[in-house]
Parts: sequence; C-alpha cells; structure tokens
Amino acid sequence: MDYSWLDMHSNKYAQSLGGRISVGVSRNTESIVRTSGTEAGMVITLVVCGKGRIRWDGQEMAITDSMILFRHPGSDYSLTLTSGVMHRRCFLMLPDEIYRLLCLVHPSMSKVPMAFHVDDVRRFFDDFLLVYDHIRSGHDEDLFALLPVLERYILRLLSGYVLDGKENALRRARGQLEVDYRSSLEEIAAHHDMSYNTFRKYFHEAYGISPQQYRLHSRVEKAKQLLSMGHQCSEVAAMLDYPDLFSFSHQFKQISGTSPSEYRKAHIL
Repeated sequence: MDYSWLDMHSNKYAQSLGGRISVGVSRNTESIVRTSGTEAGMVITLVVCGKGRIRWDGQEMAITDSMILFRHPGSDYSLTLTSGVMHRRCFLMLPDEIYRLLCLVHPSMSKVPMAFHVDDVRRFFDDFLLVYDHIRSGHDEDLFALLPVLERYILRLLSGYVLDGKENALRRARGQLEVDYRSSLEEIAAHHDMSYNTFRKYFHEAYGISPQQYRLHSRVEKAKQLLSMGHQCSEVAAMLDYPDLFSFSHQFKQISGTSPSEYRKAHIL
C-alpha cells in the first residue's frame, strides 16, 4: 500500500504547554514496549500500520493496521510493538487534567476500550494534521484556543463509544460532509435517518453553521492542506471532485479571500 501521504510527515513532532501536550508522527521498525509505569497522562495513537499486542484489565488484543489505541491515565496496561515490522503511527499526548475535563463533558469517554479498529484511517490522519498544525503554530499559553481543536479530533476518533442518539447521528453526518462532495444534503440526511429540515435545524443548533456552509468550508480547508503539501491547483480540484479548475478557484477565493495559486505559493511546505 502507498503510505507516501503519511511518510512525508514522518518523525515530525510538536509540543505546547511547556511540553505537556505533545503530538507527532513516527515511522520505525524497532521494538517498542510501553507499560503503565513508563508513561503518564492520556495518549491516543492512530496506528496506520504495524504489528504487536496490547493488554489491559485482563484483556488482550493484537495490534494491526488501522487501529486506535487509547491509553486512559492511571490504567494498568502493557503494549509491545514487534521488531522488524514497519510501524506508522500518529500520537497525541495530553495531561491528566485535560482528560478529566473531557470526561466531565463526555462521561462515556472513560468507558472507551483501549484498542479498537477503525475504517477510514486516511480521514483520521487528515484530522490529525489539523491538530498538529495548531500545536506547531501555537503558543504555550494558547490552551483555550487548542481545547476545541483537541476535543473535536478526539471525539471524531472515539465517536462510536462517546456519542449516542441524535448527537452521534450529527457527528457522523458532519464527518460525511467533510469527505463526500457528491451526495446531496437530502441524501446525507436520509443516510443518517433524518429529514433534510430536521438535519439542517439540528446541525445549525449544534455547530452554529448550516450543513452546506460547513461542507464548503471543510472542502476549502482540505484544499489548503493539499496545496501546502505541493499538489498543483488542477490536481486539488480533481481530488476534491470539483467539476473544473474555474469552479474550484472561484469557491476557494470566495471563502479564503485569495486564489489557490496565491495560497500555494505562500504556504507550500
């Protein structure tokens, strides 16, 4: 499988709050061992590919591709990654107090298992890059600016366990809006067992923006990521399902205030 989309970011790390928040992308073949006595705080790891085992509270699970590992603070666990196998991972480390705050707002978070499989690992990696960019470009005192970004990323990863009912349906619909540019809003609402009017009403109440505007802004944010990674404007237009380069350029400039080519020139990594 082609992992160039991740490998170009390998071994990049960023910190905030004097090192108490850490985020990074690693790529290695060495054996790694972690136990409850070797690390503190909360750690969420997106295992893009790898092999190993994790044990917690009398349970054991093989680590394979496309997994989330969620280390609760104070939990009894051990983790081993197999030597000689290529491990590609994205991790986020947070202090105990942020974990406790998130559990107060989302009580089900404390019951999330320490390992589970996910379907769309590439989409979660794109979400991870937004967190990485915020932490890399932020300042140590920017906790309140970081919290919404951290919460959104974590809830996306854990949504199957943390959310239920209407809130879960809205989260899943929001995730579809960020990657599905062809389905109509009516089709997306129906896919998540809502009428369009109900979907639009609840979405605006939850996020303060209409589903259509959210999709437009998400699409442009994704375009910014791709442009800064070096993709040509025409490539980005095709990757994001725009009918042509003109439509892409018009919408990009309408939302961001600058043309795709100007943005690419100023932000290419």
